[in-house]
This record gives sequence, structure tokens and C-alpha cells, in this order.
Amino acid sequence: MWAKIITKCNQINKWLAFLSLIVMMIIVAFSAISRGLGSPIVGDVELVQLTMVTLIVGALSYTEYHRAHISVGILADHFPIKVQYVIDLISSILITIFAFLVAYVFFIKFDFAEASIILRIPFFYFKALLIFGFIGWGFESIKQIVGHIKLLTQGK
Repeated sequence: MWAKIITKCNQINKWLAFLSLIVMMIIVAFSAISRGLGSPIVGDVELVQLTMVTLIVGALSYTEYHRAHISVGILADHFPIKVQYVIDLISSILITIFAFLVAYVFFIKFDFAEASIILRIPFFYFKALLIFGFIGWGFESIKQIVGHIKLLTQGK
């Protein structure tokens, strides 16, 4: 049941990332066109920065679900398979700690009054998405930990 909830949260994160990518492309296209016509859009850089944050944090848990994060296996690939599973387990534990720690810090530093400089867009919407994204990444990493433990105990 928990796995289905985590997967559903990660699907929401994925669609938020896709939506923010589309919004970012539209903003950049209009900004480039308007700048070329001699009347730049005020605050376009702020909008792109905010959508970039949403894109990145939304993609974290989705990437973890597919085990598609960048990894360097130059050394680890030469170890026996059990040692590789232990290395994967340790890295998943570290990812979980990191993700929940970042979500916690954003939560305790949550400020409703903070806004962007030019357009005065409130940051709390984006901070809430950051918290949701990092929690989703952390829970997806916990699923990976359970999978690594199963692999280690089954001896495959």
C-alpha cells in the first residue's frame, strides 16, 4: 500500500516537472522574441529560475524510481555482486538522509512573507513543492533500500 502511495506521489512530481518544463520553454521563447523586438519582458529571469527549481525537484524522485541518477561504477563494478549491493544500499541510505534533511530544513525555514525581488511572487508555493519533492525522493529511496535488503538477504 505504501509503495502505491509513494509511486502516486512520484507521478505527481513527474507531472509537475513536465508542466514546469513546458512553462519554462514558453517563457524563454516569449522572452527571446520580445527581446529581439526591442521590448524585453520584465521578470523573465525570475520566472525561469522559479520554474527551473520546480523542474529539478520534481524530477528527483522520478529519476530515483528509474534508478537513472548518474553513478560512477569504475571501481564498484569490479567488486563481487554482494559488495555492489552493499554499496548501493549505503548510497540509498545516504540519499534518504539527505532528502529528508533538506525537506526538514525547508520546512523549519518556511516563510510566508518571502517573495521574489522584481515580480514579488511568493516563494512559499515553491518551497512547498520543494518539500514535497524531497520527501518523495526520500520515500522512493526508502523503497530502494528495501529492494537492496531483499537482494542481499536472498543471496542473488
